[in-house]
Amino acid sequence: MKGIAMNNTSKILSILALFFASCQQEGGEEETPVAAEKGAYDLKEYKVERHPPVVRNGFGMDIYHSGGSELDTLYLDTELPPWHPNNPTAEGSAILRRAKGSGEPASFEYDLLFYNEYAYTPQVTGDYSNTGFPVIFMYADPANAAKSTKAAMVGQGIACFSAFTADSIARHLHRLRSDSLVNLDAHRTEIHSKTVNGKILLRENAEALYNSLVIGNKFRPNVGHVFDLPDVSDEAQVAMQPVFLVQTREGLFAKFMVTRFKGVGMDTQKANVQWQALKTE
Repeated sequence: MKGIAMNNTSKILSILALFFASCQQEGGEEETPVAAEKGAYDLKEYKVERHPPVVRNGFGMDIYHSGGSELDTLYLDTELPPWHPNNPTAEGSAILRRAKGSGEPASFEYDLLFYNEYAYTPQVTGDYSNTGFPVIFMYADPANAAKSTKAAMVGQGIACFSAFTADSIARHLHRLRSDSLVNLDAHRTEIHSKTVNGKILLRENAEALYNSLVIGNKFRPNVGHVFDLPDVSDEAQVAMQPVFLVQTREGLFAKFMVTRFKGVGMDTQKANVQWQALKTE
């Protein structure tokens, strides 16, 4: 019996070694986050680059990922963003990926669009300075409001996120709402100065616009009147960030949270996002 126990222990150690080796290999792929081979209802977590000079536009998130495609997140093209960031049917705004094997363009039906914007502030010199201003748009279907992504804030902090289950959905259904269709071009101002030449989004316009969105910039510390953190790198951020119930384009439900707006260590320019689909059957 002792020999059998030692043999089983060796097998377990071998399996664990293979597991950790595979995790290290997957960790090397940073360009486009690839969905792990997990069920649709497993927790999904990503570190999101929110620094516009590094990732100018951001990426789309397919909240309910059933395994029908290789990806549940996809970075946007490096071109300038579409005028209607939450309307993929607008000309030039479709998020596409290359189908595996054929290389043909295939649509990516995102629910949320994490978008990196520059917002400009007037200086006393009369010129302008820019700052990163990330925002989250929800997909809006201009032809069918029932197919638009909807959301409602249901609480704050990781404890709320963990405790929120499918049984919690019913009491928040009446509060779900979608974003209005956003035409960013209409909110830009034409400026010609030493540092700016063209149409830009002023910070005051960005704050007013994004505060009108359901999620918008409410995950940003000290913005959106959700909470006020004196130190955004503190662990308190994880305990205070807002938690959202999201109804996807397919009509399915999930909980969503930006656990950190500002990361720590080498990841200070990255936001940590997580979501989990909820079984309602």
